[in-house]
Amino acid sequence: MNYNTRQKTEVLELLRKSTHALCAGDIIRQLPDVGSSSIYRILSSLEEESLVSSFVRNRRRFYSYTGSCSHHLHASCSSCGTLIHLDEEASRAITALLASRGLSINEDCMISIICPQCMKKEER
Repeated sequence: MNYNTRQKTEVLELLRKSTHALCAGDIIRQLPDVGSSSIYRILSSLEEESLVSSFVRNRRRFYSYTGSCSHHLHASCSSCGTLIHLDEEASRAITALLASRGLSINEDCMISIICPQCMKKEER
């Protein structure tokens, strides 16, 4: 059974307001009044409820709020971690391209990209 506790609400709100995917360590530092074991348990619960999705980058698991946006894909900059919500048209185009090659994408997949700001930095 999933309970909505103050701590769970705090973790969810932090992820909802964040423009970047956060690892558990980031959440622990930003919510010092919530125990680390509770944060891991809450993150697992939020993933089971499909309110949060996660992906692994550089051997660390990152979490982002996706609760009300199951109708489109998400991307995260592999350099700075910025979270990008791809619009429905782009999501359909990517899904169609993969389907044309006999592939499908997991709905909880996080696409790894380089954002325009990081691309500019790399060009220098």
